[in-house]
Amino acid sequence: MEKNPLKESDLLFPTSTLSLSTTLSSLKRSALSITNRLSSITSDSQFVQRVSDAYNLPLIANERCGSWYIPPSLKAESAYFKSTDGHMGEWGFSLRRVNLQVLKVVGERGGAVIVDSTRRGKSMPDALSKTIPIWCCVMNRALFPELLGEAHELYTPPQAVSQSEHAQIEGRIAGFVDRFLEVCRPDVEGLRGWVGKPLRPIWVTQMSSLPTEKPVFADFHPVVLCTASRRVRGAEGSEGGYVQGAADDHEAWARGLTPSIFWGNKERLLGTNEEELPDVIAELVGEEGEKGADAVPILIQPTKSLYVSTMRNVDLDGFDVVISCGPEPLTTSDAEAVKGKKYLHLRCQNGKLGSRDLRAQLAYLDPFVSSLPSTQAQHLGKVLVCCPTGKDLSVGVALAILCQYTDDEGVVWKEKRDRKFNKTFIKQRLAWLTTTDPSLNPPRGTLQSVNAVLMPNTSASCTTPLPSPPSNPTNQAAKLFSSLENASKPWTFTRTLTSELPTHPSGTVTGTATFTPFSSTSSPDTPLTTLLYSEEGDFVTSTGLRFTVRRKYIYQLKQKSADSDNNKNERERKGEEESHIAVYFHDDNQDSDKAKGNFGGLFVEMGKLEFSASEDDECVLEAKNRERHLCAEDLYSASWRFGGGMFAQGNGDGKEEGNREAKEDKWWEVRYDVKGPKKDYVSETRYTRV
Repeated sequence: MEKNPLKESDLLFPTSTLSLSTTLSSLKRSALSITNRLSSITSDSQFVQRVSDAYNLPLIANERCGSWYIPPSLKAESAYFKSTDGHMGEWGFSLRRVNLQVLKVVGERGGAVIVDSTRRGKSMPDALSKTIPIWCCVMNRALFPELLGEAHELYTPPQAVSQSEHAQIEGRIAGFVDRFLEVCRPDVEGLRGWVGKPLRPIWVTQMSSLPTEKPVFADFHPVVLCTASRRVRGAEGSEGGYVQGAADDHEAWARGLTPSIFWGNKERLLGTNEEELPDVIAELVGEEGEKGADAVPILIQPTKSLYVSTMRNVDLDGFDVVISCGPEPLTTSDAEAVKGKKYLHLRCQNGKLGSRDLRAQLAYLDPFVSSLPSTQAQHLGKVLVCCPTGKDLSVGVALAILCQYTDDEGVVWKEKRDRKFNKTFIKQRLAWLTTTDPSLNPPRGTLQSVNAVLMPNTSASCTTPLPSPPSNPTNQAAKLFSSLENASKPWTFTRTLTSELPTHPSGTVTGTATFTPFSSTSSPDTPLTTLLYSEEGDFVTSTGLRFTVRRKYIYQLKQKSADSDNNKNERERKGEEESHIAVYFHDDNQDSDKAKGNFGGLFVEMGKLEFSASEDDECVLEAKNRERHLCAEDLYSASWRFGGGMFAQGNGDGKEEGNREAKEDKWWEVRYDVKGPKKDYVSETRYTRV
């Protein structure tokens, strides 16, 4: 029997619309109140403690969500595994988050329980279902290469990872191991001494049966991956006020509340009514800010003399060289404490603007070091680098010192080392910081500034982009639009649909897509402004059903009208782009040969494009939709990411700007978050063409 094609538009994106006020009024947001979130966190934390007791293993919080579910007195360590490293098609082993501190806890205690949570009706977060299993497999193969069989197997939960996805991940493991050994250069023998035997992930949810007696694992250390929240069927937080993944995305709801403040004032917070809760939180957050915590310098391993810290009440005693990064220099009332010390202040603003300032301020480091008095040993002595957070600008400066003045044994010299810098070397030195303390993992903008200083002769915009957009956007939207057209070479795509509602299936779509000229009046001599997007794929639902899906959209490059130079300059000053991309529904009844703007309704419009960077320092353009789109009573939010190969341009000499080591692949991603009484799902699609 021939299977009937199911148009994905039957499942997604109906064209009827309502007003924003009608949609918002229909969404019951009271279920996601702070009170309900804190109550849900408290309930879930009790389950987490039962898991720890059942296995008699310590609790490790996968930050930043995990710490909300663990009382500080019970938290043995923090881990930094990101769900993005487990997303479909994006499976990775992060060289910035190697989490070796987890190995130490596992070895000392015979295993550990790593706690995380997730929203949107999933049974477990990708960090637990894929990212940490990948990490366990890489560690086993790197530390125990002589062991074969089960010790080197990749283990994933079959209820969350299909056989096909498992096989694709497994195909990448060998490469992850090679990169880990090459870039991080771990002390394999030392790490083996920590753990003694391989790791194996075990998954626990609130639907799991816990052991009544402590299990014994003779051949491996158990890494129990605990999803704190129970899965809610239907709309988020719809079951008696319970909120699944209540701690997730706390910046959006917590009003400055942190896990430590919550656990220190739990009874008061839970006993306060919803109307008064914001004021109580503001009071507690203010008190915490006034108390603060004095600086505790951290020694960067394997050096014996380089430290980083915050600036609050920092004790300068014992340091020979002090470097501060922040809006204002250090001040002290103890004149004796600063006698004989050499001090450099790098004036940087706080936050992202400070990351940009650092690029220029690092130029003062070399003359400062050169001006220091010579010593017989030619070492710098004890060096302290501090900034307001101790995790951002100071770490960037420390990384520059490790790269320029530190030898492979960790000795910090007065003279620069004779070496050439590349991404691999910088990542090796960054690994010294992150393995010393996982929190010493600076923001991407700070790393980009350090890269720009150490490798000043690389092409400008893509490998180390500025933290803010270029002064002249030069119409990046037009470059992206030109890269989409591919009549002779289709895009391949993988789409993951995660739905909370049983009326809309979850599953995976794999297939191909093309962009072709939409109007017959298009001429090869004029830029294309309208493209017809057509896709066909195989949709496999989470329940095993299989459909053929097809859909079409119309992409249009919306150009700014002819304008005066003054107006163009004003747009550049405001950061406005000369054009943007709009996506329309395709009306199957329209004749494309006659269509000249007579499209279906507007679906989404791409907003401002901004530079970011991927994990391997590839330049990425990101954008969100200009306004959220309404379909009936459902609210759509869209976001895009475009790899460097999508907008790299020739420079006139036959070479292409972009990745300095190889031509960048062409890829792009689009994500739709849909929320409402009739739809509640996330759609994530990645397109590739090398």
